[in-house]
Amino acid sequence: MNPADILEFIGIPILVASGMMFFSWKFLSRDRMQPLGGVIAVGASSVVAFVLQEGVPSIPPAQKWHWLVITVALISLLACVYPLVRKFDERVFLQAIIAGVIAAVFMQFPAQSDFFDRCFVFLMILFVSVGLWRLSIPLWHMYAVSWLTLAAISILALQSSFAKLAFYAGAMSAVAAAMCALQLMKPRETKSIQAIFGVLIVGCSLCGFAYDQNETAFKLAWFIPMVGVPISAIVYLLLKDHKNRALISLAIVVLCIATSAILSILGSSSAEAGNYF
Repeated sequence: MNPADILEFIGIPILVASGMMFFSWKFLSRDRMQPLGGVIAVGASSVVAFVLQEGVPSIPPAQKWHWLVITVALISLLACVYPLVRKFDERVFLQAIIAGVIAAVFMQFPAQSDFFDRCFVFLMILFVSVGLWRLSIPLWHMYAVSWLTLAAISILALQSSFAKLAFYAGAMSAVAAAMCALQLMKPRETKSIQAIFGVLIVGCSLCGFAYDQNETAFKLAWFIPMVGVPISAIVYLLLKDHKNRALISLAIVVLCIATSAILSILGSSSAEAGNYF
C-alpha cells in the first residue's frame, strides 16, 4: 500500500467524519438530535471514501459492487429521518428491517439474482444490525465492533487482490475507530447508526465473497467476521450478571476475525499449491 494512497483514501474520510462530529457537538446538542451527527458523519464519509477511488457513481452504476455505496447512502438518508419521528426513533428492530429490505432490493453482486439470495441478504443485515445494538452496553462498543470487523474484511480483500474494496472497507474501519475515540471523549446518543454499519459490514462481506476467485471451502472466511457480530451479541445477553461481559463479547469478535484470517491464509496456500502442481 502506497503511504500517499493511505493518506488520501483513508485519512480524508476520517477528517470528514471527525469534522462533522465536532460540528454536531455544537449544533446538535439536544438528546433527540444527537444521533444525527454520527449518521451524517458515517454516511458522508462512506460516500467520500468511494468517490476518492471511483468518482461519483452513475445510475445505474458501471459496476455491480458500486450499488454498495448507493445503498449505504440511502440507509444514511433514512437514518437522518428517524430522530425526527418518535415511532422509528425507538425501534431498532424496525430500522434493521427497513435497512434489510432496501439492501436486498438495491445491492447487486455477480450471480445474485435468485429471490432466496435476496432473502439471505435481508436476514444477514437484520441480524448484524440488531447485533450491533445491545441494551445497557457502552455506546462505544458498537463502533469498536464495526472497526474490528471492517478491518478484517479489508485485510481479506487485500489478500484476494480486491484493492478497491480493501481501501473502502479500510477507510470505513478507520472511520469507525475515529468515531469510537470521539465517543469516549464525548459520549453521544448513537441510535440509527447501527443500521448503517450493519449494511456496510454485510455489503462489504458479500462483495468480497462474490468477486473472490478462490473456489475452495476457505472462501467462507468472508462470512466469519460478519457472523461474529450476532454471536457476540448473544454471548453478551447470556452473560447477564457478568461485570466484564462487554469485553468478553468483544473478544468473541476478535476470535472470529482471527479464525477468518487463518482460513484465508490456508485458502491462499492451498490455491498456490494447486497452481504449483
